[in-house]
Amino acid sequence: MKPKLTVYLPPHLRPVDIPEFEVDWKTAVVEESRLLDRSRGQCRADLAVEMLAAGVSLPTVFVLDCDGYYPGFNFVFGLAQPALKTAVVFTARLRGPLFGERLAKEITHEAGHLYGLGHCSSPRCVMYFSNTLLDTDRKSVFFCERCRRRLSTNHLHS
Repeated sequence: MKPKLTVYLPPHLRPVDIPEFEVDWKTAVVEESRLLDRSRGQCRADLAVEMLAAGVSLPTVFVLDCDGYYPGFNFVFGLAQPALKTAVVFTARLRGPLFGERLAKEITHEAGHLYGLGHCSSPRCVMYFSNTLLDTDRKSVFFCERCRRRLSTNHLHS
């Protein structure tokens, strides 16, 4: 049985194929201006997670239509806070002909963190850290065998 995941999308986006999870797709309008650091023109990822975590009881990913950053990084594709069961994925840098595939990979990656997975050293594993969009494009939407075993163990104990 696949682990469960709730994903909130902006109204103009459609669900993408997330083969590793049983996804409950929902629509949410997030007031991104409240998260915007005007000096950078980016949304602050940690504040977004904290703001959106209110009322979350199951692992949940919010997709936000902005560029995200975390202090110490120029940008992030997403951020997960497992203790809050909440993650965010930012779409701004995912645009282009591979948008749907990129979005699926980033949602899956952040969901993996919500289920206790860390970054993986295998460049094809979805849990591989993406430092660039090329890293995201090169990796698969699937977990490697080692991460899948860890996910299975973590899922059974959650």
